[in-house]
Amino acid sequence: MRHAWIAVVLALTFAVLPAGSGSSAVEDKPIELKFSSWVGTVHGHHTGVMAPWAKMIEEKSGGKLKVTIYPGSTLGKAADHYDMVKDGIADLGFIAPGYTPGRFPLISVTELPLLFKSARGGSRAVWSLFHQYFKAEFKDVKILWMWVHPPGHFHLARKPVRVLEDLAGLKIRAATPMLTSMVKALGAVPVSIPAPDTYTALERGTVDGTIFPWEAIASFKIAEVLKHHAAVSLYVAPFATLMNQKKYDSLPPDLRKVIDDLSGAWGAEFNGRAWDQNENDGIAAARKAQATIYNVPQEERQRWAARLKPVEDEWVKSMEAKALPGRQLLNDLREAIKKYDP
Repeated sequence: MRHAWIAVVLALTFAVLPAGSGSSAVEDKPIELKFSSWVGTVHGHHTGVMAPWAKMIEEKSGGKLKVTIYPGSTLGKAADHYDMVKDGIADLGFIAPGYTPGRFPLISVTELPLLFKSARGGSRAVWSLFHQYFKAEFKDVKILWMWVHPPGHFHLARKPVRVLEDLAGLKIRAATPMLTSMVKALGAVPVSIPAPDTYTALERGTVDGTIFPWEAIASFKIAEVLKHHAAVSLYVAPFATLMNQKKYDSLPPDLRKVIDDLSGAWGAEFNGRAWDQNENDGIAAARKAQATIYNVPQEERQRWAARLKPVEDEWVKSMEAKALPGRQLLNDLREAIKKYDP
């Protein structure tokens, strides 16, 4: 009888207790963040930025956050990533605003010619203006940080470019409307070709050259079809790493702090530094191919700048027509570049 009573007490005790080990397992399960990417796993942005960042997030959160990267446009195309993150298809992602011309007008100031010297300093300069100028353009998401890639240069298949006149009539791949305007202003002929098709276009003579940061020479494996390089730091493109606002808001304060600590100015510098380091791969590939590398001197760059001034003026005019502070933004960006990217 005594044993029967003990059995009843134990049964009642376990009935009212929470599920011990099972509950702990649920509570210990990390919060997964889906990070959508439109570059492959061998791209420098994956190996140098996203993968290390994901690891840092997991470590600093004590395993409470787990970032899973979906590379190579697995979840959607590059141009769709802003809406994908906004709508919660992905928790995290990164965008190139230039892929959706006109949607984010003010950030296009970074695409103007001959402004930047490096990705690290340039990214810090751009981020320093984020809250004043750019935040409102991305109000539907949580922007973690913004950055620019290293300046792009001219890469030629057969003919060297040393002075402005050398560009006359050359067919140059230009990826964006801003680059198209620049190429025309410099006397060359812009040709629109997707980046992955650049090798074939250069090999067949469809284009005489292209404009890329050095890193692209390695990542698109085009060094062997390029014989001449003119380093002129013509342009950069802006990017932004973003997070779904509701997902961010749903996290407890300690986990939001983990993300905040690895974002903002820190994220811009971390990202920019990684992209600058990737440039070495492209330069090494060009040298291995025994191509000539010509650094356009400052006095010649001034001639290019004079020819490109109408591109800048037209951008300011277009912003003012939309009642946007184009001139003031450009002036402030130049001051920020003097500070962060001298």
